[in-house]
Amino acid sequence: MIGISMFAVALYYAFSTKPVTIYNQGKPPSATELTDVKKYNQTIAKLMFVYGCVFIAEGLFLASHPMTCMIIGILTVIPGIVIVIAIYESYILKKYKIKN
Repeated sequence: MIGISMFAVALYYAFSTKPVTIYNQGKPPSATELTDVKKYNQTIAKLMFVYGCVFIAEGLFLASHPMTCMIIGILTVIPGIVIVIAIYESYILKKYKIKN
């Protein structure tokens, strides 16, 4: 379910005309602060798609062991979020945000 949700978020981000952010309550950068809004959104969409693939793969490979799948799922959510935030902050924002 998490993987499918991440795919839906990735699709929304890929086709959004306004800048998006990975933070639920965070304010995304304005269009004037970015070099290319479309590429910025597509890069974030790819990040969310890959993150969703991790959960889909876990479900497929561990479907016969539900308890193991649940434990591995819990252990990958928090580190996964940290990795996604690190990629967003250190790569995506630095690449697409206009430097003053």
